[in-house]
Amino acid sequence: LPVDQWRERGRAELRRTLSYSPRKAPLDLQVHAVHPRKGYEVRVVSYAASPHYRVPAYLLVPSAPGKKPGVVALHDHGGWFYHGKEKLVRMDGEHVALKEFRERYYGGRTYADELAQRGYVVLVPDAFYWGERRIQYAQPPAELAKRVAHLKPEQPEYVMAVNSFLRERTAELNTWLSFSGTSWMGIVAYDDMRAVDVLASLPEVDGTKLGCAGLSGGGYRSTYLTGLDSRIRASVITGWMTSLATTLDIPYSVHSALFDAFGSHANLDHPDIASLAAPGTAVFVQNCARDRLFTRAGMDAAVEKIRAVYTDLKQPDRFQAKFYDVPHQFNVEMQ
Repeated sequence: LPVDQWRERGRAELRRTLSYSPRKAPLDLQVHAVHPRKGYEVRVVSYAASPHYRVPAYLLVPSAPGKKPGVVALHDHGGWFYHGKEKLVRMDGEHVALKEFRERYYGGRTYADELAQRGYVVLVPDAFYWGERRIQYAQPPAELAKRVAHLKPEQPEYVMAVNSFLRERTAELNTWLSFSGTSWMGIVAYDDMRAVDVLASLPEVDGTKLGCAGLSGGGYRSTYLTGLDSRIRASVITGWMTSLATTLDIPYSVHSALFDAFGSHANLDHPDIASLAAPGTAVFVQNCARDRLFTRAGMDAAVEKIRAVYTDLKQPDRFQAKFYDVPHQFNVEMQ
């Protein structure tokens, strides 16, 4: 089978099983605030993903003139729904709970800021169910009200309570979306492609030099965006690359709150999705050797499957993978 046909068949199957294709809408990119930084600025923006909703995001634009490469920075899952884009961008007056979270998973750094300082235009959107797009109530359910009754929103304990409540709702969320004929991953993946639309539309961006990166759930998102969108030319997948069947051997429900499109795995394992980008997209998989989310056998199998595709297409140098002797994280060395 010619590679172009193989790729299109894989992408068509993925689009089918993601079960989400809303009507197109103009991006209508709006800038709501601008925060100057040394060498770049952070724009608080929003844009239309469909006729029915807008996506809030941070857009980081270097000050230097000329067209620049663009990166979609994909925030993690983390069981931490209270924040999304805020995990990756430093802002004044941010919640105190973010400091500990970043120390644990990102070496204390906001890598979107680091990329902007190095000359990249970076878009950091909120995924559906995180940050400003988390479920928010005019009248909180009794159980949530009980959990936060003696807490203030500025307290870390308040954030933890909301995160726990929203995490417990994810099974219901997957069911509701399934009953509606769609999937959580379908919405997330579609919106991530809309983020690429935004970057490609900007006068500051070289549309031939677009990439994506993410840790954990962000690495999961990076895999789907890489496989689906040929405009992505460089991809970093950190802390989420495994052969899915091997996760059944893990003796705890570590992936129970995962956003997914379950039908896609009948024909496409997770590494198969990344391989749909071969050989045009350079892919770097970063695995954490002490990651309790996956088995070592699963991570090894996934890497070798992707490597075999790039090798078969005679472009082995466009794929690399590396293990780091750390638990689940995207530390400064990895960045």
